[in-house]
Amino acid sequence: MKQSFKICKIFGIDISVHFSLLFILAFLTYALYVNPPPFGFSNLVGVERIVLSILTAILVFVCILIHELSHSLVAMRFGAKVRGIVLFIFGGVALIENIPREPKKEFLMALAGPMASLSIALISFLATPLHKQFFFLLGYFNLILGLFNLIPAFPMDGGRILRSILARKMGFVKATKVSAEIGKFLAILMAIFGIFVSWWLILIALFIYIGASEEEKLITIEGLLARFKVRDIMTPNPIYVTPETKVRDIIALMLKHKHLGYPVVKDGVLVGIVTLKDVINANGDEIVERVMSRRIVTISPDENAFKALKIMSEKGIGRLPVVENGRLVGIVSRSDVVRVLEIIEALEASRKTS
Repeated sequence: MKQSFKICKIFGIDISVHFSLLFILAFLTYALYVNPPPFGFSNLVGVERIVLSILTAILVFVCILIHELSHSLVAMRFGAKVRGIVLFIFGGVALIENIPREPKKEFLMALAGPMASLSIALISFLATPLHKQFFFLLGYFNLILGLFNLIPAFPMDGGRILRSILARKMGFVKATKVSAEIGKFLAILMAIFGIFVSWWLILIALFIYIGASEEEKLITIEGLLARFKVRDIMTPNPIYVTPETKVRDIIALMLKHKHLGYPVVKDGVLVGIVTLKDVINANGDEIVERVMSRRIVTISPDENAFKALKIMSEKGIGRLPVVENGRLVGIVSRSDVVRVLEIIEALEASRKTS
């Protein structure tokens, strides 16, 4: 996530903080400082009031971190890759790749977060004799965090728990669609209820509805694109340049073919990528080898088309070199994948109406 900075590493997972978190920490500290019990410390005086306000605000996000770490550690146990955890103004997010599709594994991974929060809540409530206000607030927050995430709707953990249960009988894709529809229905009910109670409920309902719709859309796209391999949609024998090509020639190529990036090949082997960003301020007589990027993201022709789209989205790139046995065999672009998706969706719609 942009505009975030790494603060530590826990269990091999990078923990980062988004700058927006600093604003919510300040706001939360102020709210705790001025609000009366049970949701603040305005009844206290001096250093105790200040310290407890700051400490509670910080611990709120520590608890969110524990929640996300619980998901991440279970995911890692099942072979998923965790790119990191980011804490920001709305809470936290674990950046998990290759989330398990097996119902039992997804169930355990999704349940881990709420169970961690509810466990902290129980311990906090039991500890209230030590300091009633402080531990009540900590317990209350974790209780809400745990229960809220158990709502059976995406993007909450409860939506994934529901999907894992349904997937045992109807398959992953259908289970996702059913779970998403249930989530959207709950969101509509929550919005209606929010009209009479609180506009916050309307905002939460909107968040749930969008999350459910996006999850359904993502799984639908994956189901459609997974039928095709990259070799089926790639452009074979793509235009490439050599390390000795001059920058002025690269710019001429871009103007002629309207592509903003080209693979750099030496003796048949892909050695780099040169883009408009690399050449825009370079001397026209400079050779590509001096300005190209050697950090190459590639894909095998035997991977499915959805994985290509996923990589391009995650890396923020528009074209992906296709490499087989170290040699460039093609190139696949985001527009290639989108066109294939449009064709498939049109064909699907045609079959349903005919």
